[in-house]
Amino acid sequence: MASVVRARPATFLLGLVAAAFLWGAAVAMAEPVQSLKQPAPLPPPSERFLKGVAAYDSGDFKQAFEIWLPLAQGGDLAAMRNVALLLRTGQGTDRDPERALWFYEEAGSKGFGLAQLNAAFMHLKGDGIPKNLEAAAFWFHTAAVSGSPIAQYNLAVMYERGEGVEKDLPKALGWYALASRSGSQLALDRLAVLVPSLAGPKPPKPSDAAAQQVVPSPPLPDFELRGTDSQ
Repeated sequence: MASVVRARPATFLLGLVAAAFLWGAAVAMAEPVQSLKQPAPLPPPSERFLKGVAAYDSGDFKQAFEIWLPLAQGGDLAAMRNVALLLRTGQGTDRDPERALWFYEEAGSKGFGLAQLNAAFMHLKGDGIPKNLEAAAFWFHTAAVSGSPIAQYNLAVMYERGEGVEKDLPKALGWYALASRSGSQLALDRLAVLVPSLAGPKPPKPSDAAAQQVVPSPPLPDFELRGTDSQ
């Protein structure tokens, strides 16, 4: 079952994100992210929002959609992402990827990191919409700044491969480094491959004095001939 944003009175439990990494011949599944840093904390959930969570958990996706949609239209960021999820998957309503993307990007533009990541992957995979690597890079960057290790890793891959952005190895290394500090083992493994392959310092040039110095021939060994040439 796809995850939604859930809430408790004091804190939000951010839904697990099943995301695809770019690296490799095929798209690999990313490890779920437990939480993402937000520029500002989300406000406490309303009682109505929690009723939508209860309806979703009971499998009544139609009721969840009907509860969350007015909240999303009123600017509730968590409701926006949940409505987008239902629209993207066609749960409780007709599948509408374009409308789902609008809600993801609207919530993402207001600083909601999970929605930023969702928008990035919709553009990356062409999930019901035309594939757009430039837009994917934009939203990966936005989510990466919000602290998502998945976004940081994927943005690094895009810079390394020149997909959706101009190829830029220094930027790729920087984002790989940040992703590894955020706990991405894949980013750490990639750094272990890339860093040793970089060009090292040039060999030192000999000084002028050393270049002009004449190295004396080694002395001949002290020995004496024995025997005759007839032997």
